[in-house]
This record gives sequence, structure tokens and C-alpha cells, in this order.
Amino acid sequence: MRRTAVLLAVLLTAGCSGAPPDGTDGDLTDDWRLPASPAPFRPATGQCHETLAATAALDDYRPVDCAELHVSETFHVGTAADADVVPAAGSAGARAAFQECSERAAGFLGGPWRTARVAVQVVWPTKAGWSGGARWFRCDVTTADLDGQSRTSRTGSLAGELAGASALELGCFNPTVDGETVTTMRPVACDKPHRAEFAGLWQAPEITYAALESGTERSAAGCRSVIARFAKLPDDSDMQYRTGWISYNPTRTEWLSGERRVRCFVYFAKRTFTRSLKGAGSSMLPVD
Repeated sequence: MRRTAVLLAVLLTAGCSGAPPDGTDGDLTDDWRLPASPAPFRPATGQCHETLAATAALDDYRPVDCAELHVSETFHVGTAADADVVPAAGSAGARAAFQECSERAAGFLGGPWRTARVAVQVVWPTKAGWSGGARWFRCDVTTADLDGQSRTSRTGSLAGELAGASALELGCFNPTVDGETVTTMRPVACDKPHRAEFAGLWQAPEITYAALESGTERSAAGCRSVIARFAKLPDDSDMQYRTGWISYNPTRTEWLSGERRVRCFVYFAKRTFTRSLKGAGSSMLPVD
């Protein structure tokens, strides 16, 4: 019993000595780190995706390497203004996001995306994600036809794609026309026989989309001026006798987002060329 008492006395004496164990400062609370506040999911740039959607949920976020087959590529992630709900199509918030994506796309691609067979789309968080505090918008780019509808899979990043010669750049075409409706525009090398060529972009006015679609006289005048500059022709009333024209409007979604650039093409119903008409002048395109 005496040995037990002595051992207990020694332990009590050590515990009350006031000296902390080696390697400690005696304070059990000052070195604990507070846990980080939970943050909403935010996607990353430089990621590619197998699909293209208007909204993206965390559960569906499965980016792939851009060297693999994919449909879209995220080149920028912006921060949206705070609001109660996800910005609706045509709202100031949605237009601001699209404008930021459109401007960033030019830098990413190396040239204006409206001059190529690509499309830019804003991808928003889901309603649930927005309610949870997500305030990002994703800027995705994808290959598309002239209507901005067809998305096809590809491999490799589009970074710098338009900085030099690119197969995606709008050039020469052989259109199929049914009455006054262009049903297809088949790309063709400009040194091969063709009847249409991309001439440039016309900035449409602030009108309704229905007015744009039905106002062919307005589009004709705008595109004829674009063609005149492209082919170095007098921009006067004789333009209607020198060439025809084809226009491709932005999609309805793009129009609601603030996109006003209309694609203009010089067009001939029967005459074909085996060279570009850029700078062709009046001698090659006389009044007919």
C-alpha cells in the first residue's frame, strides 16, 4: 500500500508542477483551426464537356479532357450580379453575361466568333444551385452550322483557332435555295466553283426578332452595304443589279441575349466563281 501511495503522490506532484509537456505550450485551444465556410460549387475554365446545356448541376458536372471527343468547351467563368432567381432570357443580367462571354470568346478564339462556324452559349447554375448561393455563369463555345443549331463532337481545344487559317472560318459556299429560302449552305474551297461567299457582318438595329425575320428589305440594304465594302463596289442603288445576297440572322436565343450581328453573303443564282470576290471591283461584278 505504501508503494501505491508514493506513486500517486508523484503523479499528483507532476500534474500540479505547472510545466507543460515538452513540445507543447499548455493551451489546448489556441492552435485549432476553424473549419472553412462551405462555398457553392463553381466550375473551372479549360474544361470540355460531352453535351451543351443551358444549365449545369453539380451532380451532372463530368468534364472530360479536351483531347477526347466532346461537344463544348468552357473558356471563361464569370460572376453574375446577385438576384433572387437565375436571370431570365432577355433580362439585363442575361444580356450582360452573354456580352461578357462574347467579348471573351474573341480573345480565346483569336478572332470574332460570328465570322466562323462556332456558337457561344451562356450556361447558368440550376435553380437549386442559385438558391444555394451560386452566382457564376459559364461561357462555353461549340462548333455549329450557320443557323447556330447543329452541335457536333470534336477533339482538341478551340483556343486560338481563329488566329490563323481555320476550316471553321466562313468562306465560300454552294447554297441550295428553295424559292426564297436557303435550305443548305455547303462549304467549298474558294478556288472551286461556288455561288456564294461570306462578305461580313451587318449590325442590325434594336428591333423585335419578328421584325428582323420579316423585314427582308432592311436586311437586303444592310447586307448590300457589307458586300459593297467587301468587293470594293460603289454602295449605291446599282448594287441590287450587281449581286444577290443571303443573310443569316442570330438565333432567337442569341437575339434575346443582345447579339445583333447578321452574317451576310454575296450570292449568285447561276453564275459561279473559282476565286474569292474580296476586292473584285466593278469590272468583275458589273451592273447586270
